[in-house]
Amino acid sequence: MKIIGLTGSAGTGKTSVARYLKTLGAEVIEADLIVKEFTAPGQPLLDKIREVFGEEYFLPDGSLDRAKLRRLIFADAAARRRLEEIVHPPVLAAIEEKIRKLRESPNPPRVLVIEAPLLLETGLDRLVDEVWVVIASQEAAVRRLMARDRIPPEQAQAMLAAQMPQEEKVRRAHRVIDNTGDFNHTREQVAYFYHKLLAEDEEE
Repeated sequence: MKIIGLTGSAGTGKTSVARYLKTLGAEVIEADLIVKEFTAPGQPLLDKIREVFGEEYFLPDGSLDRAKLRRLIFADAAARRRLEEIVHPPVLAAIEEKIRKLRESPNPPRVLVIEAPLLLETGLDRLVDEVWVVIASQEAAVRRLMARDRIPPEQAQAMLAAQMPQEEKVRRAHRVIDNTGDFNHTREQVAYFYHKLLAEDEEE
């Protein structure tokens, strides 16, 4: 089983690439989905977040006000670190457990993709065979974030500025996928890298 670590800055289109890899036959673990599961109402992690950040970051139904918390953590580095200290350890443990179960299953997938925005920052890249980084121009990323999160350009730019620079991600990548323009071109790049990985795996 080959493991791809898929990452990239906000607004680059990681999730679209992950979905396409799924259509090519890869199994995909989405770190953000695990975070959502762990921070759903009734989950113990939510109580820790409430203790640290207070009731003001929760909606009347008891669920997390994700948009408000997102604004805080991209504006305040100390708050972002506090949230990461709460969320990252259990999420990383869950990902490692999923990998272990897939390895031990009777029919493990040939390719497993771990899609994680903070793959490099959290050290998750130690678990993968290849790091694939999705990139896009600053303008494209800002435009997508504004449309996706319904935020002004200043907030989208702040989100990008708070993350590891795209250049650093590229420096640490085995494969770089440019998703600035038309997604058909992105598909071509992804399919090429995916089939190359399978061919190399057969040669080993």
